Amino acid sequence: MAVPTCTLWNGDNSASLDINDGTIYTILPGIDMGVTVTTWDEYKSYAGGVAQVNVSDANIIDVTIPLRVEKDSRANLRAAIAAINTKIASITQGVTHLVYDGTTYHLMASQRVGWVEDEAFGVAFRAFIILALKRNNVVA
Repeated sequence: MAVPTCTLWNGDNSASLDINDGTIYTILPGIDMGVTVTTWDEYKSYAGGVAQVNVSDANIIDVTIPLRVEKDSRANLRAAIAAINTKIASITQGVTHLVYDGTTYHLMASQRVGWVEDEAFGVAFRAFIILALKRNNVVA
């Protein structure tokens, strides 16, 4: 089975960050790209039935990507996680994208990732993080 590509990018490939390269960053089972949720309000209609009004699709969709990050030292591990946070901090709506397995998702402002410096962090130079992104309902 081929490993799906997953990159964060700002419109040019020189600025992309491969978050599923299998060496530094590896996506773990449980990825959730989110779904577009339709919402509406229901009222009693003049005809006696139920009328649905204000029908709309959610504009912000949660994406959850569990990651394992591995490097050869504590400093390099911190730098690898900082690279993800730098990319998240530079998200520009309509410009920054998440490309997962050939599908492009438009990213919105998202929360930076945190990590725990446990035994795996200090001995194996490995951290497990949850990348929680926000995307809109446009898929390119």
